[in-house]
Amino acid sequence: MKKIIKLTNNYIVIATPLILYTLISGIYTAMTARGGNLINALVAVFILMLMTSAFIAGWFNMVKLASTDAEPNDPNSIIKNFIPGVGEYFLTTIGSIFVIFILNVITLVISIAIGIHAIGDPGISADSLSKALSNTEALKAFLTGLSSTQLMKLNLWNMLLLGMMSLTYFLLILYIPAIFFKSKNPFKAFFISLKDLFSRHFIKTAGIYLLIFVINFFVSILSAIFAGNIVTNFIMTLVNFYFICTASVGVFYYYNEKFVQPQIGQNIDMKI
Repeated sequence: MKKIIKLTNNYIVIATPLILYTLISGIYTAMTARGGNLINALVAVFILMLMTSAFIAGWFNMVKLASTDAEPNDPNSIIKNFIPGVGEYFLTTIGSIFVIFILNVITLVISIAIGIHAIGDPGISADSLSKALSNTEALKAFLTGLSSTQLMKLNLWNMLLLGMMSLTYFLLILYIPAIFFKSKNPFKAFFISLKDLFSRHFIKTAGIYLLIFVINFFVSILSAIFAGNIVTNFIMTLVNFYFICTASVGVFYYYNEKFVQPQIGQNIDMKI
């Protein structure tokens, strides 16, 4: 853990593209969410996907380099590797977004099938739920109007969806490192990542995922608690960015140490 924090602190400049992407994508989403026809909405989503793909390609190329160079001569120069990363991995990251989307769709379908069979219909329409989520008062009124049976089923549905979503993220924990270390083919990299996941390091990988999950949970709770104050909200925003950088560097460092370095010289597809 100390090693990961040291690496992150050495290469804290990797937070810069993350902050800029969050800011730009947030402004773009707000501007394009004001309404319009279906064609405009699809174009906006497509452009956002391209922006996201470019960011993933450049930023994770920086993260990869940060995780493999413990004693940098000039850590700030790593920012120069963002553009080359976009050029090298842009098409790959588009493919990876497609793979992740398909996996999420499959997970959602399975979740709905399990929920209908094991939990049942809570008797809540999608329209009423959407209106309830519009503001706090509407949500309170909505929950007050539900029966105890409906509340229980709603909680079970939430637990099911959260559990399945967490399982999906666990299956993907080594996916991005596999792309940047072993194969630029997004489909091949996915199966490589699954092979690495269900290896003899499975328990340790699961422990790392659980640690990230728990820390992320507490950071999210604190962010919600301190959201009302501009100063504390700003501090928690910085904490969120630092946590994302640390977790990303940590996963890449772990993948390099356990699944890349021990296999150097073997007859496998790998890019160091």
